[in-house]
Amino acid sequence: MDDPNADISVLTRLELYFSIRQFTRTTRRFAEIFSYDYEMVMIFFVVVEACFQAILNLGGASSDRDAIEQIYLESATIGVSLFGIADASGIPRETVRRKVKALTDLGYLAVSEKSKNIYIPISAFFDLNIFDAFRLYVADIDQFVRTLQFYAKDAR
Repeated sequence: MDDPNADISVLTRLELYFSIRQFTRTTRRFAEIFSYDYEMVMIFFVVVEACFQAILNLGGASSDRDAIEQIYLESATIGVSLFGIADASGIPRETVRRKVKALTDLGYLAVSEKSKNIYIPISAFFDLNIFDAFRLYVADIDQFVRTLQFYAKDAR
């Protein structure tokens, strides 16, 4: 490879390919859980993102599940409002309200009594279908990173 830009070109194509593949696979996995209702998938992802931000603040928390759940539920930043979900997803508010109700009835979402925000209950994170979909998502990302590392070796 005489062209120094050739490595960057390969990495860019790989990054695009793996990011699209990862997005497609992950979306499909969650769609299967939610009976292929892609609006539910999008709403779930918006709420997961907000809740993961709250979880990041628990870095030093005890590994005791009950203690983690208590700290998580008491977090002032947990969840997102119906309006926030509609804004982030582009889905009309009334549709968001109906889909959130359905996801709440299924146990994948909950409503905070204190803030009225929508959040992911800890039990949903440990649901085998949800856990497996996230596990496969992480495996896809891991494969992507290993591939980039392999091709980046030659670029150095």
